[in-house]
Amino acid sequence: MRLLVALAHAKGNVVTTEQIFETVWPGVVVTLSSLYEAVAQLRKTLGAGHIVTVPRRGYRLITPVHDAGLATGNLVAPSTAVAGAGSVAVMPFRLRNVADTHHFLQESVTEDLISELSRSPALSVVARGTMLSYANANATPGQVARELQVRHVVDGLIEARGEMLHVSVQVFDGRTGTQSAADEVSVPISQWPHVGMLVVSRLARALNFELLGLSIRQPVNESADELSALTLATHAWIELFARTETPDSHRRALDFAGQALALDPRSALGSICMAFAQWRAAQFGWGSSKDPHEPMREARVHIDRAIELDAREPDAHYVSALVAYSSGETARAEEALRHCLRLSSSHAPAYGLMALIRTRRGYPLEAVALCERAFVLSPKEPLRVVWHLAGAWAALALRDWTTALEESQRAMAVNPDFATCYITGTAAAQELGQRTLAKRWITTLTERTAFKSLRAVRERLPPATETPHMQQMDSVIEQLRAAGLPP
Repeated sequence: MRLLVALAHAKGNVVTTEQIFETVWPGVVVTLSSLYEAVAQLRKTLGAGHIVTVPRRGYRLITPVHDAGLATGNLVAPSTAVAGAGSVAVMPFRLRNVADTHHFLQESVTEDLISELSRSPALSVVARGTMLSYANANATPGQVARELQVRHVVDGLIEARGEMLHVSVQVFDGRTGTQSAADEVSVPISQWPHVGMLVVSRLARALNFELLGLSIRQPVNESADELSALTLATHAWIELFARTETPDSHRRALDFAGQALALDPRSALGSICMAFAQWRAAQFGWGSSKDPHEPMREARVHIDRAIELDAREPDAHYVSALVAYSSGETARAEEALRHCLRLSSSHAPAYGLMALIRTRRGYPLEAVALCERAFVLSPKEPLRVVWHLAGAWAALALRDWTTALEESQRAMAVNPDFATCYITGTAAAQELGQRTLAKRWITTLTERTAFKSLRAVRERLPPATETPHMQQMDSVIEQLRAAGLPP
């Protein structure tokens, strides 16, 4: 807030880095990283288009600043319009049959859920302090929507049923007055200290999909480019994270991300989505470039840009890990995923990708536990195809051919267009002597995917740079050769 006030007082003029340090952190020694993080947080809160970086000088606020007239008593009347489509209020969870010893759950679950939802750049979540004022007010979701002028209200209940805690949430639409989504989970009361945050993370992941989906189906009438860019980038995010990955969903994501960046080149979410889409183009041969390496180069440029714009966005570090892993930088990919999970414990895809990487580094048993964690967090997510694939690779490394075959077929059921699962499936089927099945999937690989040959498998899958990974790839290549994949 001190930084925002300092920029506002300058009335559009540049505020130098030195002036910012003197005004915002008087008498305190701080590094440039503190300034960068503060600017990133403001851009995430306000929208990226309001604050401009002036290279080697400082920053300026380009949005006009108006005197609210507080000194003369001319207060600005509150808006009567419902706030943006991404505005959310999380009501304090109601308690039913819960012992006094667990009444702390009302505040802790509400606070943790607000924190997790606040990480999404497309959602504007009412702060914890405001929402806790409703703890004993017996307010209805409709009343909260009217008083806080938000589009969505999350209403939650924690109920004790014998030895179990049942936690449920529903989303109330402030515009239509109807319930638009719901989710629930049950855990033993005795296990809450160990799994409480996992429950909250699962609810947050599910709500994030629901709320973003609702916000793009019910767009607000805004003309500002930065808001339009955010809406388009959110469309791209939905296509990438909430839709089954196919050539069609890929094209839609690429189109939305491109439109978002054309409107606002500083859209961090737009850059994240563009990087993810370009990575998929490189991985699955879905790009239009004649140079097969061009999409991966584009992905790296965009994800580096996204992290520069918003280093606290978990999705940016997840996509950075994808790019690093596909470039053979396994240790770098693993650290990016660990940072992603430090920022958001509900990021189920990060656990799934971590499982794949731990197998590649020689720890397939760890991978099994990581996959289980991903499925607990988000059992219905389209990206779970990757977690099934990670389970298949772990089983291949453990020479558990039956599990590898089962996990490969589960991946195929989730997404028949996900080409890599036919590689693991063929390898497992070949080892189990199921030649007919292996031949069928070889046909699928050669006719419907970019993995048309042994050479293509080597070139398109992440390069092996560590001994366990090399051994795994040599084994799979030999199994594919035996099944009939051409050189």
